[in-house]
Amino acid sequence: MGWIIIAVIVAACAVSVWVAHRAGLRLAHRVVHPRYRPATRIRACTASSVTLDADRRTLHRGQFGLWFGAEGHAVVGPIRGRDHAAGTVTRELLHVSGDLADAELGYWTGQLHAGPEALRRPFREVEVAVAGGTAPAWLIPPERARRPATWAIHIHGWGTTRITALRSVPATEALGMTSLVVSFRGDGEAREVAGGVSTLGMTEWEDVDAAIGYARDHGAERVVLVGWSLGGTIALRLCERSAHRNLIERLILIGPVTDWRTAIRSTAADRGVPWWTAALAIRTLADRRASARMGLPGPIDFDRLSWGRPGRLTVPTLVIHSDGDRQVPLASSVLFAMANPDLVRLVELSPAEHGWEYNVDPAAFNRAIIEFVEPG
Repeated sequence: MGWIIIAVIVAACAVSVWVAHRAGLRLAHRVVHPRYRPATRIRACTASSVTLDADRRTLHRGQFGLWFGAEGHAVVGPIRGRDHAAGTVTRELLHVSGDLADAELGYWTGQLHAGPEALRRPFREVEVAVAGGTAPAWLIPPERARRPATWAIHIHGWGTTRITALRSVPATEALGMTSLVVSFRGDGEAREVAGGVSTLGMTEWEDVDAAIGYARDHGAERVVLVGWSLGGTIALRLCERSAHRNLIERLILIGPVTDWRTAIRSTAADRGVPWWTAALAIRTLADRRASARMGLPGPIDFDRLSWGRPGRLTVPTLVIHSDGDRQVPLASSVLFAMANPDLVRLVELSPAEHGWEYNVDPAAFNRAIIEFVEPG
C-alpha cells in the first residue's frame, strides 16, 4: 500500500506543478496581450439615468464613460440609487452620443471623452512617421498660447488608446501648451505588431520619440511628457533613450508603472491569484524562448523597467496616484519618490482604481498639474 500512496502523492504534485505552470503562462499572456474588456449589462435607461449591473467598477465614485453599440458613448455621473436585491445601480446620465435605449451591453471605462471633439477645442489629426509605418496623433493648440515653445505630449496607458489620455489635455490647455496626444505600436491605431503584443515600454518608446521629433520640427523647443500607467514607463524610457531627451523639460506621470515586477504581482493579488503565479509569469516574460512563445520580439528586461533606485531620473517629475489603485500600487510611486527626493513631487489624490484619479476629482487633478508647472 505504501507505494500506492507515494504514487498518488507524486501524481498530485505533478498535477499541481502543471496547474501552476499553466496559470503562470496565462498571466504572462494577459500582461502582454492587454485587449480584454469586461462587458457591463445595461438594464434600463431614461433620458437622465442609466441602470447597470452593480460591481466594483459601476459603483465607483466619480464620472465615467460607457461605450455601447458600434460607436455609442455615454458620460455617466453620480449614483442615484441602488437595488441590492436586483444587483443593480442607477447613475445619472450627463451626456449621450448614440441610441443607448437599444443597448444591452456596454463597456465601463475611464474614457470620459468619445474623442477630441468632446473637448470643444479646435484639433486636427496628424501622422507621425515611425519605423515601419505611421502613428496617428491629435494636435490640439491652446486657446491662449502662453507657452508656444513648450508642447505637452500625452502618452496613453496599457490596453487603451489615445482617447484615454485626453483627460490630461484640459490642464495643459490651461497652461497655454500645445498638446500632442499620441499613439504607438500595438495599440490598435498605430502600426500593427504581431498579435498586438505589448513589450511593456521596451520598444514602444521609439514611436513616442518620433512624436517628440514631430513636435520639434513644428516649433517645440521644450516638451513635457504626460504619461498614463504604461505611458509613464515610456516617458521614463524616453528620458534615458530619446534622441531628443535634451528637449524633455518635465514629466507628469499618472499611476505610472515604475516597476513592472511590482505591477504584475499586484495585478495577480487583485485577481486572487497565488504569488507564485506572478513569479512564474515574470520568469516567463524574462526568458528568451518562453517570451518568444508569448509573441514578444525579445525578453522583457525587468531591471531596465524598474526606477526604484536612485540615480536614473534626471528631470523634475510630478506623480499623481492614489491608494485605491489595485493594479499599480501607490507603494511603487512612494518608493520612486523616495529614490528621487529632489526631483519627484508625489500628489496622492482621493482613492481611485487604476488611472481613475481624474474621474474621481478632476479639479484636484488639474490643480496638481498646473501648480507643478506654474509654482506659486
